[in-house]
Amino acid sequence: MSIDTRTWIKFAETANAAFYEIDERTLGVVPVEGCTDDEDTAKASVDTQKAYLQSKGRKAGSVVFMDGIAQQTSGARAAYRNLPDPSCQVCFALVGGTVFGRAVGSVFLGLSKPRVPTQMFATLEQALAWCHAQVGNR
Repeated sequence: MSIDTRTWIKFAETANAAFYEIDERTLGVVPVEGCTDDEDTAKASVDTQKAYLQSKGRKAGSVVFMDGIAQQTSGARAAYRNLPDPSCQVCFALVGGTVFGRAVGSVFLGLSKPRVPTQMFATLEQALAWCHAQVGNR
């Protein structure tokens, strides 16, 4: 899945992902192609998004593009499940356009309920609509 980030505002990078503001209600997380997501990279991802939202004094949902992730460890899944701050991190929309991307997202969703609403989507458009609705309800 090709992701056009030209109109988004890039605000951070970590070892395995770039972070963007798609709009005032939505952040975008674009993993480095072929990356491994472990406990440390997951903590960095959650903390990066939380710090950005807190610096702006607002709440948002995040769209996470799953197709670039080659492997996700149980430590990463635990971090994403337990560390988000519901006071600013409203929801996570996982976008998987490939069979493997959807499988990584499905494993995460199937193991245990995350702390904030999280759903899998096939397209960015579906994910954005859901994120906007979730932020609007909070």
